[in-house]
Amino acid sequence: MTFTSNQQTYTDLLIQYQPKLIKTEQEYNRALTAVEGMMSGELTQAETALFELLVLLIENYEERLYSMGESKPMATLESLMHEFDVEPTSLVGVFGSVEIVREVVNNQRKISQSQAESLVKFFNDHYSGLSLTALDFGQ
Repeated sequence: MTFTSNQQTYTDLLIQYQPKLIKTEQEYNRALTAVEGMMSGELTQAETALFELLVLLIENYEERLYSMGESKPMATLESLMHEFDVEPTSLVGVFGSVEIVREVVNNQRKISQSQAESLVKFFNDHYSGLSLTALDFGQ
């Protein structure tokens, strides 16, 4: 079988990154770092293929980690808090008190419409590139 230069490039990338099902936080962070590095420039066909594969692996990991048995709004909130290292105390302005933050984070209280809108504003204002809507928090 004869490889074209694109196939060799893709093979080289596969050898370099060794993509596989993500099972640990360390593997997850490594994949995120690779994807973030690829987002800063033009990609070749081979790099685009690897980028798409890594994104699928990341999404699969996040879905398994954050969505098991949780409602979508809570999975979204937990994922964002984890990804951006947001401490529950940072959300007091959104929810009104530490107690309400705890109840929401522990899935003991649902996110209201006004809280969803405040969460959207909080994350979109503080983290560029996000375009969340209240629907992301179940509203």
